[in-house]
Amino acid sequence: MNIIDSLKQSRTVIDSLLLNQSTEFGMASIPSPLTELEMAAQECVDALQNGNKIFFMGNGGSAAEAQHLAGELVSYFMAQSEPYAAIALNTDTSVITAISNDLGYKHIFSRQLQALSKPGDVAIYLSTSGSSENILEAMKYGKINGLVNIAFTGMKTRWMHDYSTYYVSIPSTSTPTIQEGHLILGHILCHYIEEKLEDARTKDMP
Repeated sequence: MNIIDSLKQSRTVIDSLLLNQSTEFGMASIPSPLTELEMAAQECVDALQNGNKIFFMGNGGSAAEAQHLAGELVSYFMAQSEPYAAIALNTDTSVITAISNDLGYKHIFSRQLQALSKPGDVAIYLSTSGSSENILEAMKYGKINGLVNIAFTGMKTRWMHDYSTYYVSIPSTSTPTIQEGHLILGHILCHYIEEKLEDARTKDMP
């Protein structure tokens, strides 16, 4: 594949996202991604206004995107906004290696949620495959313990669907393309959060 063909493939996925249509995956209906994203973003706004936090997590390239998006909220995205409570759970190597060594790698995120989260917090799980064991384990914990579970995934599997409050699925089975879609939608999520919270803060100013 040459560079032009690769760009055309990415554009095809973006065009599919803009259609914002539900799709069939096996015997299940996968919801419209942008509709899910908007509802998920509003949940993030509500959570932050209520004093809750947003947790991001992923493996490999998705780990990089998780800490990228957390950084956008703790620093600022477009406006010089207030800092927002966001944490990437894949960044503390001492915690991750301790949990991996003592309990097993599948628990690296669920154990941190157990230690740090409370009901009403938001957890955003990034997995291109949708089958990462540590992500699914964390989602199970989040669902049982009152977290808002937001899945960012693709069209390889649908295992994350059962544990999700909101299910944002990139219409692709290509790992790089799914990651590109996650970053685009992640930036839209951060922009939405920042804009809504800054609007609210401005209205409250004397």
